[in-house]
Amino acid sequence: MNDINRRLFATIIFLITLLGTAGILYYSVANVADNEDPKPALKSNAPTFDSTIAGKNEAQLSGPLNLVYSDGLLFITDTENLRLAVYSQTGSFKRTIDLRAENIAIKPLGITIDEKRRLYVSVSQGSDNTILVFDRSGRFLYRFPEDAGNSGSYITPGKAMALFAHGDKLYVTDIVDHDIKVYSLEGDLVTRFGRPGSAKGEFLYPNGIAADNSGKIFVSDSNNARVQVFAANGEFLRLFAQPGGDALALPRGMALDGKGRLHIVDTLKHKVFVFTKEGRFLYSYGKFGTDDGGLSYPNGIAIDTTSGKIYVADKTNNRVSVWE
Repeated sequence: MNDINRRLFATIIFLITLLGTAGILYYSVANVADNEDPKPALKSNAPTFDSTIAGKNEAQLSGPLNLVYSDGLLFITDTENLRLAVYSQTGSFKRTIDLRAENIAIKPLGITIDEKRRLYVSVSQGSDNTILVFDRSGRFLYRFPEDAGNSGSYITPGKAMALFAHGDKLYVTDIVDHDIKVYSLEGDLVTRFGRPGSAKGEFLYPNGIAADNSGKIFVSDSNNARVQVFAANGEFLRLFAQPGGDALALPRGMALDGKGRLHIVDTLKHKVFVFTKEGRFLYSYGKFGTDDGGLSYPNGIAIDTTSGKIYVADKTNNRVSVWE
């Protein structure tokens, strides 16, 4: 074989080897891409059902709407029983806080707790609506904002629904004014934003609120079937993307977990949707029903960020559903 033929033969062998290697790499990458479905991996991170809290006899819950977790105790707005119900994190009944006064039915709606362990409860009292403040033992302290020690001029919500205490602020969704009001814990209005409507930054019955350490505010814009995100000063930032094929229907209670993920209860979908704080949908958990893992028109949610346990107010099942 002459030198030219040898060089030609060597070149052909080199090209065959190169093409074969490229083909193997392409096949491997293509297979990974085709088989790479993020849903199974995300699904494996979804919480699993653990237990239910319902109570028995005089401790039986009736229409629990919202709840908050603090230092081993779960405070539940036991709405149809006109009281707060207090349970341990393991589901043991502790006590109730009766809200009835002067034969007027006082229905608890939203609830939160501040760093000084004061409970804030939005209530419907006949035609009156207000926020009542209690200590952890259930002793009434004062009305908010009028008796919180403000500078003398205060603005009360039209009808406070969801409450969220974080740092030195109390965040309130107002379902009469269709806006968000942010107060200092002394009752002074820090900022308010929103108005009735469906455009960006507008609300229809906002019901569910949370804020993170950076000051971003997350709002369940319930009757607009969406979640909106705002800067600390109330400037609109963005809407959350809707999960493909399973859009939000009636988002209500929301809570941030220890990894910064936002859990949003959807009352009409009977499940909880989970997003990153940037709005990327991750997964959902729950289903309609009365059996284990079933939910029926759930509303509120609380998360123990230490243990990772999640508590969902399972309203028409008259119980709290626990996930972990």
